[in-house]
Amino acid sequence: MTRRAGLRLAGLGLVAGLAACTQDVTAPGRCPQFCPSGSITLVDTVLGAVGKDSSFRGFVRPHEAGALLAADLPGIVDGRPIFRTFGIPARLAVSTTDTITGRVVGVDSLKLFLYMTRRDTATHNLRLTLYRLPLSIDSTTTFADLAGAWTDTVRSLNVDTLLAQKAHRDTVTGDSVVVDTTSHLVTLILKLDSAKAPYVPADSGKLALGVRVSADSLASVALGSAEVGFGPVMEWFVQLDSLGKDTVPRIIPSIRSAFDGFVLDPPPATPDSVLAVGGAPSARSLLRVTLPRAIRDSVQIVRATLQLVAVAPLRGVPADSFEMEAHAVLVDFGAKSPLAVDAARSSRRNIPIGTRDTVRIEVTTILQTWQADTLAPTTLVLQPRAAIGGEGASFAELRVYSSRTAYRPTLHLTYVKRFPFGEP
Repeated sequence: MTRRAGLRLAGLGLVAGLAACTQDVTAPGRCPQFCPSGSITLVDTVLGAVGKDSSFRGFVRPHEAGALLAADLPGIVDGRPIFRTFGIPARLAVSTTDTITGRVVGVDSLKLFLYMTRRDTATHNLRLTLYRLPLSIDSTTTFADLAGAWTDTVRSLNVDTLLAQKAHRDTVTGDSVVVDTTSHLVTLILKLDSAKAPYVPADSGKLALGVRVSADSLASVALGSAEVGFGPVMEWFVQLDSLGKDTVPRIIPSIRSAFDGFVLDPPPATPDSVLAVGGAPSARSLLRVTLPRAIRDSVQIVRATLQLVAVAPLRGVPADSFEMEAHAVLVDFGAKSPLAVDAARSSRRNIPIGTRDTVRIEVTTILQTWQADTLAPTTLVLQPRAAIGGEGASFAELRVYSSRTAYRPTLHLTYVKRFPFGEP
């Protein structure tokens, strides 16, 4: 064999070897060795999985709320703040430079500070009127208890007129107003003379006052409460007996109220077929969810929405901002269940006042945590949250149908079934 023929045979052998090692990458795979035996399927369904639901009222009572609510909206709500001052000490230091004391014999005047945390800017001729109330007011006082007490008028103040004054000050009455342009907090400073704020030694100078609001329309405001550090504040100008010879003026440092709260004409009671969220005193609703085992254990939840059918339009003051929160519970103790507050087990939804449509709130992550922890109680609590003052600081109340009606709460679920794979 010649050298050239040998090289030709070697070249043919190499080509044959290369041809034997190649494969057609465009050729289809052979199932089931390479292809799954099924396909991804999205399932969309509505479950009537909510049962044993109920509402509980009184979580945040008016004297515990972060705002003193005042409103005069016929057919909607009538709310009136009430508060009581501390007594004046029987003796005070005659001056700030010594320890000699004098007996309090009277008062010259009083400055009352009220902090307005919310008001409707669409309101015109907003007026606040002060009334003298019985000193017996406390956390148990109701709207009906004070039915005949709103007759002794102390002062009336037109907020819009005061805001229009130069430097926001009335040189005749001594009233003034300060507006914080950053926080929008409005501080009202009312001056009351001894005739309007008399000193009664038998009562140690205590005063009990109530506030009513009025306007051309949309009469509603929220005053700060002691619970958030913005309760009513009094600054007394008293008269002291100086060694039995004459009287001297003395300013008592500003003190906060001994008690504050509000009373309201209560809305109709919630029937058993209705769930309530919000209002005053604040109401929460508890919903126990029963998930089928096939869904809780064998699918991947893509989206979950709780659907609630409203009984009536969302009741409240037009300026209110109503936000509803859904929380999983850590342990199911009914009304006293501790709530989970982390982002994975809670959700939030803002609902405009007057809404009459079906209310929907996303609970996807909550259900996903229930899938991950099969021992967790599948219970939801719906509670309100006011933009200012927190729970209990808004008249807004949502009422929806319970599981005892044909319009029961439902869960709208979108999930993926388990994906079966073929041979490896």
